[in-house]
Amino acid sequence: MKKRILIVAAGLGITLGGITVGNPITSQAAIDADIVGVGHDPIQNIVPFLAGNILDSSKDATFIGPSNAILVVNGQYYRENTNGVFRVRLPNYLDVGDSVVTKFISTSSGVSSATRVYTTTSGTTIEPKVSPGATRVFGSTRPNSQVTLLVNGEPAGSALSFGYGQWNIAPRIHIPLGSNVSVRVTSINNSYTHTLSSPVYKVTAPNPGSLPKGPQLVQTVTDQSKDILFTATPYARVTLLGTEHWADSAGIVHVKLGTTLKAGTTLTATMVDDFSHTREPLTFTVISSR
Repeated sequence: MKKRILIVAAGLGITLGGITVGNPITSQAAIDADIVGVGHDPIQNIVPFLAGNILDSSKDATFIGPSNAILVVNGQYYRENTNGVFRVRLPNYLDVGDSVVTKFISTSSGVSSATRVYTTTSGTTIEPKVSPGATRVFGSTRPNSQVTLLVNGEPAGSALSFGYGQWNIAPRIHIPLGSNVSVRVTSINNSYTHTLSSPVYKVTAPNPGSLPKGPQLVQTVTDQSKDILFTATPYARVTLLGTEHWADSAGIVHVKLGTTLKAGTTLTATMVDDFSHTREPLTFTVISSR
């Protein structure tokens, strides 16, 4: 019998902001039962690789794997996006500590890979580093939330998160060197019922002339690469080869190359975060795949 795979219309993906976003295939029944468990497939030795992190403020997650596969995330099935990069729209917010169970299913044999479990981490952050006497403090969390700035555990200002979860607060006190700074976040529209908290940041003296951390490569770029993935801060703007690209809610920047790059080519990626702060540029070299 000829082996085949059937994908229902819901699994074909939609276009959002110029990037194809995989919608879940409705069920395992959409995968032909007669291909499951047929023979050995190299996919059995490949597990999904998560680009960056899954945050409790994320609505998207990006995984890397073989192009001839279906990605399974917490029981939802997703088709391949492009060249083995899977962009997944999460059905709802996750909480810190929640498990995200992933695996691949081969589209040619139906064989499953081993599972890989990731853990949701905090997406309520303060960016960049807070300096003594800061007149503005910036950060990201879930959108439409009440954000309270805490200095040594005491409220020092509040604001609403807007847009995609950005917030900024003008502290009503002077923030001394050595202070512990964090934020407390609550919903204003009942989209969640518990309190979110950021990590606690220690206020240190600024390093004159230094820039906050910029984009970072997810994987090595070779002369056969068709995609480049960076991690950044959520909704940052990264410029590469004269073109601007925006990070998603998890801080992933996906650059699709129109042509492969020559080995030995040196590239520089620059970044401006969502609060208009210039970040440290990243320079890297394309390596040979042979």
